[in-house]
Amino acid sequence: MAETLVAAVQYRLYPLQSKQDFWRRIKKQVQVAQKRGARLLVFPEYLTAHLLALVPPMDHAAACSYLHELTGEYLTQFTLLSQATGMVILGGTHIMREGEGFFNTAFLFFPDGRVERQQKVHLTPEERNVWALDPGNAFAVFDTPAGKAAILICYDIEFPEAARLVADLGAQVILCPSYTDGSAGYYRVRRCCQARAIENQLYVVLSGMVGTLPQVPQIDTGFCQAGIFAPCDIPFPPNGILASGRTNRGMLICHQLDIALLEENRHRGQVAPYFDRRPEVYARYTGGQGKANCEG
Repeated sequence: MAETLVAAVQYRLYPLQSKQDFWRRIKKQVQVAQKRGARLLVFPEYLTAHLLALVPPMDHAAACSYLHELTGEYLTQFTLLSQATGMVILGGTHIMREGEGFFNTAFLFFPDGRVERQQKVHLTPEERNVWALDPGNAFAVFDTPAGKAAILICYDIEFPEAARLVADLGAQVILCPSYTDGSAGYYRVRRCCQARAIENQLYVVLSGMVGTLPQVPQIDTGFCQAGIFAPCDIPFPPNGILASGRTNRGMLICHQLDIALLEENRHRGQVAPYFDRRPEVYARYTGGQGKANCEG
């Protein structure tokens, strides 16, 4: 597989004038990525929550219902953008109702009109208790121009088991759309992105929101420095950082991902944490339940 340019949006929050204003800005960012030659583009978590800036402040339950009503428009707009540009686009995440519950769902749009989805599996306390969202219960891996890709949404990246599972499913790239409202949350996600890249010897692409919208309680502020990460080992940079944004600036970052280099790392790196694990040892302590049993 040849090198593939991947782009991540460091998305800036700003007062909206209309839905048309929102989609015009989204289209502009897609076009910038297209001009740079990107074939895979990642928008951040809670992207469509920006549309809450168009209505009076509401509680989270009302916000979920409002966003769900925009699902058809969201799917149509991103499908058209993917088809028009020939890019695979992760359209951030969107709150929608399925059955009796609301889910934080990432959608991956393909130029042939196909749309794949990944629900957020690990919900933060705020998402559970304030948003009252339901968690997803499955992971998937999708074929993309940059290789086999999985989607771990923000908090999902903080769980090593999730990344190892998708790596075992064949993922070569993890896409991490995120929304963090402060530096501590951001650094948890970023450090875990880099750890997951090292542990599983794969690429991780991090996108997030920046800026402030005090009138929108659901996304009143964003803190981010988007990044594209690799293992800290040959043939990659010692710090594993392939591309990085400027903190809290609206911008687009890009980098060529080469699966051949990833394979070189997996088979010729100084260390091989993906292959050198000792599951037979770990199983003695977890009993297969994922939690250490220290008795005896």
